[in-house]
Amino acid sequence: MNWLKIITAIILLGLLWGCDREEEALPVIGYSEQPPELGVQSYRFAIHPLYSPGRLFEKFAPVVDYLNQQFHGFKLVLEASRDYPAYDEKIRAQQPDFLLPNPFQTLIALRYGYHVIGKVADDSDFRGLILVRKDSPIQKVTDLKGGVIVAPGPTALAATMMPKYYLATHGLDVQRDVRYHYAGTQESTMMTLYLKQADAATTWPVPWRLLQQQRPHVAAQLKVMWQTETLPSNSVMAHERVPASVAKQVMAALVAMGEDPVGRRLLQDSTFTEFVYADDQTYAPVEAFIQQYSQRVEPVEIK
Repeated sequence: MNWLKIITAIILLGLLWGCDREEEALPVIGYSEQPPELGVQSYRFAIHPLYSPGRLFEKFAPVVDYLNQQFHGFKLVLEASRDYPAYDEKIRAQQPDFLLPNPFQTLIALRYGYHVIGKVADDSDFRGLILVRKDSPIQKVTDLKGGVIVAPGPTALAATMMPKYYLATHGLDVQRDVRYHYAGTQESTMMTLYLKQADAATTWPVPWRLLQQQRPHVAAQLKVMWQTETLPSNSVMAHERVPASVAKQVMAALVAMGEDPVGRRLLQDSTFTEFVYADDQTYAPVEAFIQQYSQRVEPVEIK
């Protein structure tokens, strides 16, 4: 009987240990480390997967903390997403109150009760980059035939769609000549190329600069081979359920950050140097690009 008890205890401990390991393996996508404040309305502020969830919190939590110091009666709660499909699903489910999506996701969100209240100021950064390894023999676009291209996700406008359009208009049949692999995040995309698991990688200037700063030994092995034209940069959106007064305060605080030395430094550290006001019509050029993309590359339905 004693042996039976001992064996049973061992099995139970093994099961509990296995459950703990399984929980540890799950991605942690938290909202905030701070407990909710009594009498303070919280609004979820979801930023598209510029980085891994941990890196995104590292970059943007100080910005959100700064903003919350400007508000009374409500606060923003920063939200990260595992990858682009997960973020897109949140938009369709209308879960976040505020969004900072890329321009293509902006068009999607317009169909789900969100409206543009502002945008990142600098459009010169919103372009696609096509990277290859420095030791790669690739010299022209057609040299990619038969190869693998790694990209963050199908709806990453600057980092996937704009480079794909560039390649399609410079001699490559992106449906037949190459195979695409979606890595989920910008960081994983560039690391895949670095590890020689792809022939080219597509990204955009913000994560490329960050890689150069934080992993110079990795960036030193890569180079920008081609870059695309620009489009309006990432938007700031509020869901129609958010009171207009709250949306106005949030956007006013974002714009004002660029005029304050502390706020400006925090924005620069987060990769976005300044915000400006914008509206739904600001993204008409993006819709025009999507139409061209659908005709030349592959059908895309904004839904």
